Amino acid sequence: MRKKKWNIPFDWTSKFVDLLIVIIGITIAFKLNNWNESIKTSQEEKQYVSSFSEENKDNYENLVLALDYSKSIKNEVDTLKEILLAKNYEDVRIKSLVSSMMGMANYSPSTTTMENISASGEFDLIHDVTLRKNLINTYNSFKTTTKLEQILSDYVNEYVTPFFFEKVRFSDFSSITTEFSKDPQFENIVFGYDVLLNQLIKGYQTSLDQLKQLNEQLSKMQKELD
Repeated sequence: MRKKKWNIPFDWTSKFVDLLIVIIGITIAFKLNNWNESIKTSQEEKQYVSSFSEENKDNYENLVLALDYSKSIKNEVDTLKEILLAKNYEDVRIKSLVSSMMGMANYSPSTTTMENISASGEFDLIHDVTLRKNLINTYNSFKTTTKLEQILSDYVNEYVTPFFFEKVRFSDFSSITTEFSKDPQFENIVFGYDVLLNQLIKGYQTSLDQLKQLNEQLSKMQKELD
């Protein structure tokens, strides 16, 4: 008995079209997903750039104030040094000038944005490599100024303040026992303070130059991302 042959027609064209539709659909979905991720990444980068920009505009303004204040102290200390070098121990300006050594600038930059982007591991969202490097260098310079401030503060606490407590009446900066302006220790304290203050001013100036360049870059980047 012969087996019956079934001739079932197979539409290759239809199957090819179906397969093509599936491939095109997957490709479109993949590209849409990449597009959405690209938009999300771009928006996140824009937010970080904006945050860095706002943060460092404030940092710049505060640093200018700290630098100006330190320079004003520097001018007074320079005058005091000239008086001591000339051995004009009776100069009435000494009493007012020594008080400047009791104060110092305290620059406390905001680092919130850098801390957030570093903790999240999203620093690579900033696609401009040069900008990333300048961000790192600028925020590292903040650490340097903090250390320099601490060194000067420690010097004041260890040498300046103890000397004045022992030798000077704070109400009018007159001598308690001997004429403090003639004391060699006082001269050493003034010259040591001047050296450390100069280092701090240089540190402030370096950070200020880097901040200025950074803020220009951030402003340019904001325009590109808008």
